[in-house]
Amino acid sequence: MAKAEGPLLPRRRLGAELRRLRGQRTLEQVAEDTLISTSKLSRLENGQGVPQPRDIRDLIAYYDVDAPTAERLRKWMSTGRRQAWWKEYSEVISQPLDAYLDFESGASVIRTYAQSVIPGLLQTPEYAAHILRAIPPKKTAGQIAQLVEIRKRRHENLFGSDSPTRLSAIIDEAALRRVIGSEQETWLQLDRLDQLADTRQVTIQILPFDVGAHAGLMGMFTIFQFSDDIDRDIVSIETHSGDRYLEEESSVLEYLRLFDSVSHSALDPQDSQAFLAKIMSDLAPPKDKR
Repeated sequence: MAKAEGPLLPRRRLGAELRRLRGQRTLEQVAEDTLISTSKLSRLENGQGVPQPRDIRDLIAYYDVDAPTAERLRKWMSTGRRQAWWKEYSEVISQPLDAYLDFESGASVIRTYAQSVIPGLLQTPEYAAHILRAIPPKKTAGQIAQLVEIRKRRHENLFGSDSPTRLSAIIDEAALRRVIGSEQETWLQLDRLDQLADTRQVTIQILPFDVGAHAGLMGMFTIFQFSDDIDRDIVSIETHSGDRYLEEESSVLEYLRLFDSVSHSALDPQDSQAFLAKIMSDLAPPKDKR
């Protein structure tokens, strides 16, 4: 299954290329020459809104671009007009989650550091449901079921057989020791981590308590890195009021260095699996796993 990318990144690529092509011209000059409003040109260059074929056709002609560039612009316009798969869950998709899923769906490498709970992409449905019930705002059973289904589809999309995405996760021991639901459900969640650690796409490192103070104590974060040079890597910082995104190159580099520092403090992947097995031995497994 090929990975299904959302429309935000193609729109941003389209916008960045249109801004490059405009060069020293003002938006007002281009608007006057093409009869495309300055507000629409600005939205296009900022990757906002759905790009219209007629506008892109007229801008390709106006900028007199070469054939390969014109083809890229048409491709980004086309993919930028598609509806993301998660739009069918619009009842439970907030604007911050919508943006997060867009970045996640287009990333080639995802680096995440988790302190209190296991990262969503690695959660079992039962574990995810318990987390979603606990965190505000209050949700109905139907909303929780939809959000769990979204997490399942996110995993299938990112780690399908044809997907190039790689996930590197550093998980604090606290997240693994915390019993979510029953001991049996927590055991199954840790077993799921152990299985994923054996795949080519997922690398898991555990940060044990005995490390003491370390660089990642200030909170969890995720770094999205993209294979296309036109895309800017993005950092997502989780807060109680929602996700905050950093795109400045200096900020992204700061968090890449932070991730590397925490990674050096954590156990290597092989020792992490052994440590995970030890934690699992302290829990009561389901009867069919004994």
